[in-house]
Amino acid sequence: MASWRMRLGIIGVGDFGTRHAAIAAALPEIELVAVADRDERRRRLVAERLGVAACLDAQNLLEQHSLDGVVIATPLSQHMRDISTALSAGVHLLVEKPVVAAGAEIDQLECLPRAQRMRIVPAHVSRFLPAVAVLRERLANQRVRTVRAIRVVPAERLDLHGADHPAMVAMVHDLDLVRAFVGETLGHVSSVQRWTDDTRPHPQIVMAHLGFDDGVIASVENHWTLPHARQYIDSRIEIVTERETAHLTLPSNAVRIVTARGDYLPDTELEGSVAGLPVGALATQLRHFAQCVITGRDPSVVTLDDALWSVRVAAEIASQSPQP
Repeated sequence: MASWRMRLGIIGVGDFGTRHAAIAAALPEIELVAVADRDERRRRLVAERLGVAACLDAQNLLEQHSLDGVVIATPLSQHMRDISTALSAGVHLLVEKPVVAAGAEIDQLECLPRAQRMRIVPAHVSRFLPAVAVLRERLANQRVRTVRAIRVVPAERLDLHGADHPAMVAMVHDLDLVRAFVGETLGHVSSVQRWTDDTRPHPQIVMAHLGFDDGVIASVENHWTLPHARQYIDSRIEIVTERETAHLTLPSNAVRIVTARGDYLPDTELEGSVAGLPVGALATQLRHFAQCVITGRDPSVVTLDDALWSVRVAAEIASQSPQP
């Protein structure tokens, strides 16, 4: 690492990879060097728009460019391969959730030497929302009794993510938030799951219940039923402690635009910007990643162990999926 700015590459420029690339290109502490994607049209379109190099894949990216870090935003089935390639090249990694699939891939990451584990930062962006950070600080010394999280996702996003079980997609965010507020050992997991579209391979409604050894109960619901995409998500979480009850709604910004096609709620907390400088949670996450790389400090907001806990729980819920 030769300078103050982190030299970054993006591996995978689909839905979230494109967002990472656009935000990284606008942040002063990051130099976006190149993007990689197996889809030639997609990688060239993003590269030309941002004025960076275009590469075929992780191997090609890391052979052609000297980088400090990479963002891995490829499909889940490719994560472990791309993680291994990046670790072999000695760079730091910000890995989109879930970091890996369950089973043997979890074991592979857990067996890594500590130095390599510390180079992997999970992209659990919900932890970088200001409201979540405020709640974690306020409730840090209180005993949590119950957590309830409900997330409603536009049904049309099933075309993007419907090949994977909801527990391994949107629900991972909520499982990670449970992990952020409840530090005790998980005792049991149960779920109820239903289809609203029986042409899909996985159910669209998943209600999971988590019981912890100290008596804490968490309820996590995902509904892929929002009838339009004018709103990115409708997410709510309630945390009850021995002294207080906290409520958090996302998006919690007050911007609402009324159009002939329906109301539009831009999620400024996730991808806001002021005078061209990104200020949302995705930007904060990238800045935290850059600071870890530049200063050599360990990630503090979310760890690899946190991410692997969420994958294990999500996989357990997915294994309980009923047949249509």
